[in-house]
Amino acid sequence: MDRNRKVELSTIIGKGSKVKGSLFVEGGVRVDGKVEGVIESKGFVTIGLSGVAKANVKANECLVSGKVVGNIVCDDALELDKTADLTGDIIAKVLKIHTGAVFNGNSSMTSEIKSSSIKKIFPVKNVEETKNTE
Repeated sequence: MDRNRKVELSTIIGKGSKVKGSLFVEGGVRVDGKVEGVIESKGFVTIGLSGVAKANVKANECLVSGKVVGNIVCDDALELDKTADLTGDIIAKVLKIHTGAVFNGNSSMTSEIKSSSIKKIFPVKNVEETKNTE
């Protein structure tokens, strides 16, 4: 992941904010507050230094600097910054863990993420599936 690369942010959960439920974002999302439930993005998800996510996360790419309790599925890359604290399972094509990061869980790195693998660690239906069944 190139830290100097511009990332399109369409949603910011600011410090002091709390979201409970399912959050689906077409673009990028940054969490500096608290999220409890599910975060799903077709873009980039950033859990900032002050961010806390008690959530399953599914994204194209993800950077964790704060705390996550939940599973993460990334179509491309997941980066755990030196301040990251992750408890949960991971599926990603690329995994980068900086010295100092805390990771408790299982990881699976694959060039092709299969839906059966996702269902094992991401048991909650995604927003699109929920819309189609209603």
